[in-house]
Amino acid sequence: MDDCHRLRVWEQTTAEDPDEAVIFVHGMTYGALSMFDPPVAKDFGWLRYAAEQGKAAFAPDMRGYGETELPTEFQAPPEANTPPLSFEHEALDLLEVTRWLREDCGFDRIHYVGLSGGTWRGRAVYALGEPDYATVTLAGGSFDTLEVGADPEGPAYLPHTREEFVEGWTGEVPDDTDLDQWIGGDEYTADEVFDAVWRAIFESNQAIEDNPETIINPLVIQDREYHPEHITDPTFVIRPSNDGTISREGALNLYDAVGAEDDRKRYTEIAGGTHFIFLERKREEFFDTVNHFQTQY
Repeated sequence: MDDCHRLRVWEQTTAEDPDEAVIFVHGMTYGALSMFDPPVAKDFGWLRYAAEQGKAAFAPDMRGYGETELPTEFQAPPEANTPPLSFEHEALDLLEVTRWLREDCGFDRIHYVGLSGGTWRGRAVYALGEPDYATVTLAGGSFDTLEVGADPEGPAYLPHTREEFVEGWTGEVPDDTDLDQWIGGDEYTADEVFDAVWRAIFESNQAIEDNPETIINPLVIQDREYHPEHITDPTFVIRPSNDGTISREGALNLYDAVGAEDDRKRYTEIAGGTHFIFLERKREEFFDTVNHFQTQY
C-alpha cells in the first residue's frame, strides 16, 4: 500500500488465461479465507466457485484481518488505544488493489463483491474514487437502518470468541429447523462447517494468543456517510431471507439509494439462508445468482 503496509491477497484461478477478475471483500469481523475459501472441502467456497466460472478470483484480508499485518495497536489491550482502522483508509487500499489488478495484472473487467461490511467498504470506494467496476454486488448490506462505525475514542478492538461466532450464526436459523440440514445439507454436519470455518478464522493473525478460542474483532471508524448514490456501475443488492443481521427494509433502502440507473440495478432475496448463506447448503444457489448478474454486463 502507499504507506508500505502489506495486505494478504488470496487468489483462486483455474482458467489458463482469464480475461476478467473478481474482488471479494469480507465483512467487519472475519477475514477473507474463512468467508470465501474455508477448508471445509476443496470446492466449498465462493472463491473457488468464481474461479470455476473462468474468472480470476481475489480476496484481500483488509488491515487488521486474517493474514494481513496487524496494526501495532492490536498488540495492546483493547482500551489502550483508539481504533486505528477507518473505511476511508480501507477504501484507498481497495482502490490500490483495483489499480494493481488493472494495470499490473492486465484485467480490464473487474467485478466487486462486497459481503456484509464489504458493502460499506464498497460505498467508501465509490465515494473516494472511480473504480469503474464491471458490476458491483452488495451482499448482506443495508442503508440507513443499521449503525456502523467504531467510537473514535476507543476501544481499538473487541475480543470475540468461538462461542459468539457459533451463536451469532445459529441464532438466525429457525428454531424448528434441523441445524445439520440447514447448514450442511446432505454433505456436511453443522459442526463440520463450524469447525472448518473457525479454524480458518483462528489460525490467523487475528488470534489472541493468551486467550484460547478468542480473536481480535477489529473496529473500523466511519468518517462520513459514503452515500450509495456514488455507485453508478451495474449493481446487484442481494439478501438471504432469514438474515437476522440485515433487515429487508435496510436492504431495500440500499437498493433504492444506489446511484445506478434502474435498468442497471437489481434486488433479489434467496429463501432459506442466514447472513452466512454463502457457507450454508444454499450457497451454490446464492453464487449462481450473483454470477448470472455479473454475466449480464
